[in-house]
Amino acid sequence: MEQTLMAAIPFVHPGIVGIALATGLIPIIIHLINRRRFVRMKWAAMAFLLAANQRSVRRIRLERFLLLVARMALVVALGFAIARPYFPATGLLALSASRIHRVLLIDNSMSMNARAGSDSTRFDLAKQHAEKLLASFPRIDSVSLVTLADPAQAVVSQAAYDRRFVREQLASIGVTQRPTDVTGALILTRDILKKAEVAKGNRAVYLISDLPVGAWSADGQSGPTPAGEELRRVSELLTDPRENLTVVRVAADASVTDVAPWENLGITDINMESIVSGVNLPARITIRVRNFGNTTAEDVELQIRRDGEIIRQTVLPRIAPLTAASTTITTQFAATGTHLIETRLAPRSSDVLPDDNTRYLSLEVRQSAPILVVDGRPGPTLLAGQAGFLVTALAPRPHQADAFAFKHRSSTAPPPTRPTLIASTELSDEPLDEYDIVVLCNVSHLTASTWERLALFIERRGGVMIFAGDQVDVTNYNRFGYESGILPGRFSSQLFVADSEQTVGFELPTTVHPLVAEFSGKPSSGLFSARVDRYLPIELVPERSLDVVLQYSTGTPAMTLSRSPKGGGSVLLCTTTANLDWNNLPAKGDFVSLTHNAVAALAPQHGKHRNLNVGESVREPLTPQEHDLPLRATRSDMTMLEPELVPDGDGLAVDLEPIVRAGPITLSVGQEQRIFAVNVDPSESDLRAMSAEDFLSAVNLPLRVENVAPSVLTIGDTKITRARSTEIAPGLIILVLALLFLEMWMAMRFGSPRSIPRIDTRGKMAAP
Repeated sequence: MEQTLMAAIPFVHPGIVGIALATGLIPIIIHLINRRRFVRMKWAAMAFLLAANQRSVRRIRLERFLLLVARMALVVALGFAIARPYFPATGLLALSASRIHRVLLIDNSMSMNARAGSDSTRFDLAKQHAEKLLASFPRIDSVSLVTLADPAQAVVSQAAYDRRFVREQLASIGVTQRPTDVTGALILTRDILKKAEVAKGNRAVYLISDLPVGAWSADGQSGPTPAGEELRRVSELLTDPRENLTVVRVAADASVTDVAPWENLGITDINMESIVSGVNLPARITIRVRNFGNTTAEDVELQIRRDGEIIRQTVLPRIAPLTAASTTITTQFAATGTHLIETRLAPRSSDVLPDDNTRYLSLEVRQSAPILVVDGRPGPTLLAGQAGFLVTALAPRPHQADAFAFKHRSSTAPPPTRPTLIASTELSDEPLDEYDIVVLCNVSHLTASTWERLALFIERRGGVMIFAGDQVDVTNYNRFGYESGILPGRFSSQLFVADSEQTVGFELPTTVHPLVAEFSGKPSSGLFSARVDRYLPIELVPERSLDVVLQYSTGTPAMTLSRSPKGGGSVLLCTTTANLDWNNLPAKGDFVSLTHNAVAALAPQHGKHRNLNVGESVREPLTPQEHDLPLRATRSDMTMLEPELVPDGDGLAVDLEPIVRAGPITLSVGQEQRIFAVNVDPSESDLRAMSAEDFLSAVNLPLRVENVAPSVLTIGDTKITRARSTEIAPGLIILVLALLFLEMWMAMRFGSPRSIPRIDTRGKMAAP
């Protein structure tokens, strides 16, 4: 019965309907309980009254029945009033006033700061249209406000009826440099609508945005984007999206169309191309500039600074629409520590969004990269061992004829790498956290705890390089190395040995990995003339994240680069030796280039966490010695920030609240300064807005799309959503009051202690 009633009559709170119907049975239950209070007794003296009472029995029973029905109707009507039934606002029901809960979503992300006219931005237009809508809403309607800048925020999450309060909150919303979070804003909207104390047809949503292509376009993929899916879920909470869901497309004029010319240049990337950034070492830095406009940009001036000093001014002659141009510079740093690279585009009057014309890069310069090399079978001289050629390639030095001392830490080893060579028996006691990369050269086996330490080292963004050899215990590697996620597959127990008639060498796979890209198209390279006599085959597991860097001429993998499933760093596996035992590649000159490329692929980028986007928080780990040092954080304009110490693993870290503007931030820990580079999200530089037709096609929803342009700044008539449902709860409240007075009157009129004689089955009268 409850489901049938709810299907015929919708309720704002349908869960209360069942409670109301069940509560309506309480008067009947009380009546049945009272009936059990009567005890049948034989009373012969009253028998002569039976004839006189026969005429009043039926009347009294009818009165009691009507009183019972009135009480049941009173309870059910009160429950229905609380459940708030409603009907479509048609006919006479439309004459009564019904409140609408309206939700305004305002895009205040960085793209809304683009110029949309001579003296206005997209956000100015959005703000004016929001004020226009707010002024046109009926006074009885409630309003909520949601912003789209990441993270989306419900500025007014509850149903606000105070127009002054809503206007103050709307005026406080400003444009930001944060990216767009359409999905998060729609999730907040869905939560607001679910809590709305109005009928489903009395909810209205207004999305005011520039409809960026990146948020709503699926980029050739089938189906809507996450934002489109969330918009569909919002529409399910509305009776008719064509009337209750309005999308306002801001700046649908010359600044965003494909017809009129407009320009936006932005610096999207600054990348460090060198292997390791060391003191007085040449550092190659590539800057990428993209033209997001629809006109060709000529003579783009680019200025590059290092720690505030101008080191290069260059001109990019021509950048076609929706294409990018790159320039590479070489510089060097005279001291260790963090350094700042700053790039700026010269101001251009035609550039509609200047926020993306500056970009920063924070670099941590170290003396050299520490690498731990483990020799599985040391020799009497450096090159006689399993790792001698590798150590020499990493840090060339004059050949030493005397016996090589293990645990050799050469202070004269030139940068960019500083290898430390130890025997395999010393690995268990070596502190791995002091190194960037750990290299195993023909190490026979490792204990389970050592494998776990290596896995934890990789998880903390360290790199591991493994070379095979005749000492490798296949069972140990397959059991612990593979199960811990370090190895990309299982070694075969059968060693490959080339016969005298077979020549095995190295080849590039079909998809060339960046680690060996410099050898592509160079068949005379020493890498391809090298000969392989033996290797240890491995069966790769496709489910693991890996790339085949090199393969043998037999088609089997020779070198793989995989990422541990536990995160962090990478593992480079070579199934042959690092010396001349199984191949002659170490004797080739290209072995040095290949080794340094491997270091570049495995070495963690120190200080990478100091490059972040607007809206992210600064987090700088501290050593135990730095916990008590004074902290100070400032922006480039000398604005002070409040650093806070927070737990970080087993230690402490400095935490700053999410940064709201791009620019460098200097964190002073005692006397040491660490520079953070805060940049805008390059996705916000793409100012292409979807047309109304493309938007409707992308979301596949019947909704209303309006355009707002600089040419339409006057506040005129606006199509406002009207109530589509009329609640009858006020009428039910009146009915409840009427039933209450009726029940009181009937209780006084019919509820006097008059008894109804009862006759038992033997014709005797029963007394109450």
